[in-house]
This record gives sequence, structure tokens and C-alpha cells, in this order.
Amino acid sequence: MCHQWIRNVFQILFHRYITFTDKSDYFELYKTLATISAIHYDAHCWIDRSLWIVYRFLPVLVNISYFYKAYRLIINPADSTSAAVIVASIWGFTEGTLRIGIIEIWYDKLYKIMTFLNDRSYRQQDALVRQQRAALFVENNRIQLTLVATMLIIAAWFMTTQLFGRDAFMLQINGHVVESASVQIVYGLLCNVWGMIYVLSFAIFFIILNTLQLEMKLLLDGITSVQSTIVERAERKIASLAASGHSTHMQQLVFWDILQPELNRHISRHVDLLDNLKEFSTIIGPFSFVQYYGTLALMADCAFILSIEGISKNGMIYFIFVTVMVFQSFIICRGIEKINDLNEGIGHVLYAGFNWPELLRYNARFRKQYVTARHTLMLVIGRSQKGFQCSYGGLGGISMERFAQLMQKSYSLLTILLQFAK
Repeated sequence: MCHQWIRNVFQILFHRYITFTDKSDYFELYKTLATISAIHYDAHCWIDRSLWIVYRFLPVLVNISYFYKAYRLIINPADSTSAAVIVASIWGFTEGTLRIGIIEIWYDKLYKIMTFLNDRSYRQQDALVRQQRAALFVENNRIQLTLVATMLIIAAWFMTTQLFGRDAFMLQINGHVVESASVQIVYGLLCNVWGMIYVLSFAIFFIILNTLQLEMKLLLDGITSVQSTIVERAERKIASLAASGHSTHMQQLVFWDILQPELNRHISRHVDLLDNLKEFSTIIGPFSFVQYYGTLALMADCAFILSIEGISKNGMIYFIFVTVMVFQSFIICRGIEKINDLNEGIGHVLYAGFNWPELLRYNARFRKQYVTARHTLMLVIGRSQKGFQCSYGGLGGISMERFAQLMQKSYSLLTILLQFAK
């Protein structure tokens, strides 16, 4: 009975995030979580904006306090583990700040991309397409809720095992730990906000990548079925015209009248997707730069702590954090590469998947339609083979090869640090 009651309450609270409708917003849950985590909020008036600034400034104070701890370390050096913990925390908070800065600077572009992805007019009447979009909507929201639940568990773990066990994690004034337990608990909670910032600032890019992949896949499936759709519709129409005694010229005109709008529908979607991908690349590039090199630096620091402490109760939290960072880098690299593969697949299908020599027969009477169709196909094939160019702020492309390099460098760092620990 109690289990059923809890389940009903959960369904009521999260109904809008697990039920897909034509008005569902892929990013509604993220916007709520981003506000709670001090990442972004669309203020409606000066009062809202003032409260938001105060709310956002609270975790910033935590970051400042860690810089103060680093300053105290310079004056009064402590043990290596405490120094490594403080440096890792500073870098993690600073990277989180950079992530927020990137989102805020380019939020107008992100908003336009989100609006485009929420426009599901392309193949909207297709039941299978609607089912795939509904599955994506639920999957994205489930992953976000899972991330939040995981971060809350880690926060509880941190509060019970780390906060009061290490001076480096506690609030200090003039180099002395504040003795008030309630103050330390509030301070620990504010520290955990940065963990939410670090994870959820990545979530927006994960959702966009996931949605772009689906839309590119739906486009590829739509283009794959173009030939059968055109032939089927043309045959039905031509059969009715032949039965009523219309000329061959009229039958060919029907074919061209069906071909061009059907091609234009898919090609227009392809152009819109590539335009939004181009806009997205200007945002994901700087974010990936921060992600890639920030991950490398944090992995080195966490690996240093692990090399000293090992995989213990204290060290496990760093191992989990490193795993999260690696997973984020993998998602970005794999997502970009998958979109490129789907885009190239569109060109391949248009080039080799259709019997165009049979369908596009030259006829002097329909020279204009023939030239237009061929020109359109050549442009799409050429653009799809060019690929989606996205780089780490101009320092190399984002790809699985780049992720492999990150793993190789991380392994080398870990090996050196383990040798150093011995």
C-alpha cells in the first residue's frame, strides 16, 4: 500500500516529465534544474534578477573560500594530500564557473537551437517518428533525474565521510577551522552545489546532442524512403490518369510535381539541421576545450590523491568524480562523431541508395525540372560529405580519436604519479 502511494505521488509530481505530448518541451526539466543549481534563470523583473544574483553569489563565496585556503597553504604549507584536495577543488569550481560563463554568453544561440529542436513539424504525422521522439523525451528526463539522484547520494556521502574528516573541506577563518557544526553543514551543502553545477552544465549539451542525433536519424530514414514514396504516389496517380486517357506528357508532369516537393521537404530539413549544427559548434567548441583540458588537470590531481590514499572510503569519491569526467568527455566525442556518421549516411543514401538513372531520365520538355533535381541532389551529397566540423577551440577536432588521446595521456600521468608515490 505504501509502495503504491509513493508511486502515485511520484507520477503526479513528474507526470509532465514522463508523458510526451505535442507541446512537450525537451528542455523543461533541465531549465528547472539549471535554476535550482544556479546555472541559468530567465529573470522577469528587477526583483527576480536581484534575488537571482544573491542566490548565485552563495556558491561563488565557497569558491573564494578555497582560494583563501590556497593562500594560507602558501604561507603555512600543509601535507600533500590537503594541498591536492584544495587545488582539485579550486580547479573544479573554476571549471564550473567557466562552464556557466559559456552557457550565459551563448544562451541566445542555445535558446534558438532548443526552439528549433522543439519544433517537431517534420514527419509529425508519422506514428513511428512520434514514438521515437516520445522515447527520447522520457530517456533524457530519466537520465537527468538519475544524475540528480546520483549527485544527492554523493553529496550525502561527502557530508558524512569527508566534510568533518578533513580540514581542507571545512570552512576556515585565519587558518583555523570554524567550530560550529551548523555552519560547516551549510558550507558543505554549498560546496555540493558546485557538483550539481559541474554535472548539470553538461546536461544541456547532452540533451542537444541526443536530440540532434535523433533528428538526423529521422531525416536519414525519411530520405531512405523517398524513392519508394515517390514511385508509389506517382504510380497511383499515373494509373488514374492513364485510365482517364491522359497523355504521356501529363503523366510525366505528375511525376515531377511529386518528386520536387518531396525532395524539398527533406532537403530543407537537412539545411536547417546543418545550420543549427554550425551554430552549436561555436558553443560546444569552447565548452569542449574547458571540458577536455579541465578533465586532464582534474584527473591528474585526483590520481595523485588516489596514488597516496588508494581506493579507500575516502578515495572512492575521487574515483567516482574521475569516472564522471571521463564519461562526459566520451559522450561529447561520441555524440559529435555519430552525428557526422549520420550526415555522411545521408549523402551515401542519395548517391548509392536510389536508382536515379532510372528515375531522372532527361526529357527536353522537362529540362528545368531535371536540371533543378540533379543540382539539388549534387549539393546535398557534397555538403553531407563535408562533415560537421567541430574543434576544441581551434586545437584539433572533437572525435573518438581525441578521446583515445585523453585516455592515453591520463594513463601516462597515472603511471608517473604511482611511481612517484612509491
